[in-house]
Amino acid sequence: MNYSIVPISQLSREQVTELATLHHRVMHTLLTDLGLPIVEKYYQIACADSSVLGFCALSESGSPLGWSIGSAKPDQLNRRLREMWLWFVLQMLRTFVTRPWVMRQLLVSVRTTSVPLPAGVFEWLYLGVDASARGQGLGYELMNDIVQAARDRNYKAVLLSVEVGNKTAIALYTRAGFKIINTFIEGGFHRHRMELTF
Repeated sequence: MNYSIVPISQLSREQVTELATLHHRVMHTLLTDLGLPIVEKYYQIACADSSVLGFCALSESGSPLGWSIGSAKPDQLNRRLREMWLWFVLQMLRTFVTRPWVMRQLLVSVRTTSVPLPAGVFEWLYLGVDASARGQGLGYELMNDIVQAARDRNYKAVLLSVEVGNKTAIALYTRAGFKIINTFIEGGFHRHRMELTF
């Protein structure tokens, strides 16, 4: 499979929309549960934020096949989503009406995701690969790119959270040197917190 990997800051508006759609399709996360408009706005903000490190694998036609994204200030990304308060309130009302259980998860999550990270720590937020591109090493390559970018920016550690049942991802992260530092329940999600130190 032929693809190129580019920083997410270089994606066109159309590619950002396609990336949001890919995230919505392949990731089971709270962000996904909030709906595609929230996911798309999140990636628009992330692609323009200098605290974000991210890479996207593009097919020969320019469509996203996979991505990896993180930030030393993930709380800042979430806060910027809420800055467009009228739009955000309307999205939350729509979510409350169509998927009220998601609002409970959001309330639980806000308590943990609004805490800033310690200095020198980078949080790897998402890694996803389209079903058509899995099993060919793309996820491993995107992982290496994000870890190397964090190392190049002199971060001391990379943190990530992963669902306890996601054995494939846990094996990938363990192979790269990540260690489980704790396990926690956040709303409906049972997760491991993993860390790689440099």
